[in-house]
Amino acid sequence: MPERNLPLKALRSYSEPVRSALDFIEGLLIEGIRHGHFDYSLTCEMGTNGRRLLIVRAGKSHKFTIEGTDVPQ
Repeated sequence: MPERNLPLKALRSYSEPVRSALDFIEGLLIEGIRHGHFDYSLTCEMGTNGRRLLIVRAGKSHKFTIEGTDVPQ
């Protein structure tokens, strides 16, 4: 596997709510790998007006609201 020199966030441009959720998930993943084990879950629900509610369960629930206009195409 080739070594990656750029952080994930430098590879793609996303809106702030999506970027925030991705950065949080990346941090959890790295922390879990360092620790040696982890158990996380991700769910997404449709809200009103096209909003997405992303829920990350990692010991406690973390919620991210993503507007319909911020959903990557």
